[in-house]
Amino acid sequence: MSTKYIVGFLIFLAVLLGGWYYFQTPQKMWKVAFLALSEKDIQSNNLVGFKKGMERLGYIEGKNIEYIIKVASRGEESDKMAALMNKEEYDIILTGSTSSTESFKKLPDLGARVFFLSAGRPADLVKNFSAPEGFITGIGEPTFAFTEKRIGFLKELLPSVKKIGTIIEHGHKTALASLSEVKSAADKLGIEVVVYEITTDKRQDLLEKLQFISKENGIDAYIACTCASNETYSKDIADYLIKAKIPGMNPEIEIGANIGWLVTFSNDRLKAGERAAESVDLILKGTPISKVPVEVAQDALLEVNKKTAESIGVQIPAVILERANKVY
Repeated sequence: MSTKYIVGFLIFLAVLLGGWYYFQTPQKMWKVAFLALSEKDIQSNNLVGFKKGMERLGYIEGKNIEYIIKVASRGEESDKMAALMNKEEYDIILTGSTSSTESFKKLPDLGARVFFLSAGRPADLVKNFSAPEGFITGIGEPTFAFTEKRIGFLKELLPSVKKIGTIIEHGHKTALASLSEVKSAADKLGIEVVVYEITTDKRQDLLEKLQFISKENGIDAYIACTCASNETYSKDIADYLIKAKIPGMNPEIEIGANIGWLVTFSNDRLKAGERAAESVDLILKGTPISKVPVEVAQDALLEVNKKTAESIGVQIPAVILERANKVY
């Protein structure tokens, strides 16, 4: 028997035994938890993109990774849930907003690794983006960076716009911070921003304030806030705006032009989710949080609802339709 034949046989045998050992040895089941504050968080493109990205990296749900979804309302309930999750043996915890992540940040004994898939105020969660100082890192939303772009686009779409209306929730930190940016951007273009405030995210309170968003009150367009009320009652708002013939812009891609809003201008959350998967993969493989920088999503998505435009009497320029990522 030649030496060449023996070597070849031994290599074949090693590969065969290696494959047998791989399939006989139980693979680690990664436990990834997600704290959601609403059904929208669970259905978000950030999470969809994340799971897609993880699968591409070899994490197959049900085979070597398990996703545990926990739901809690904003505030005290979220804080309690975060405290409980911190005590569980999860490999990493995901969040979908600044508020849910803050529930972990305020824990004095935080030891779990936390990754936010979306956060409108990432600077409130991590001070040093390039080298996160604690157990938290993630992908931030370009909430403020996109504000000027949204107002500029609205002016391009509606050249005669002079007054924009918006409804925000009292005490909503992200909405209040964003409102300041909205007013600043609008002021540069000679646009007045009229703010109507609600104390809760109850439907009746919202509907009452919506009555002020009208042509009779000089409102030329409406821009949604990044509030819980917009997430929960976006369809109600869209239906009202169509009836009142008010052009409306929503920054949430999942609940914007696809459900009747005139236009959605958002970051590409599918791409952000896929990018988040790459960072989480590094963490699961041992990279410390301090070596996984906070990133801010930059890819933009523009969606337009042509049917809504026709219903409210708005002519959308062909150049905008050509730029749109999707037209309904």
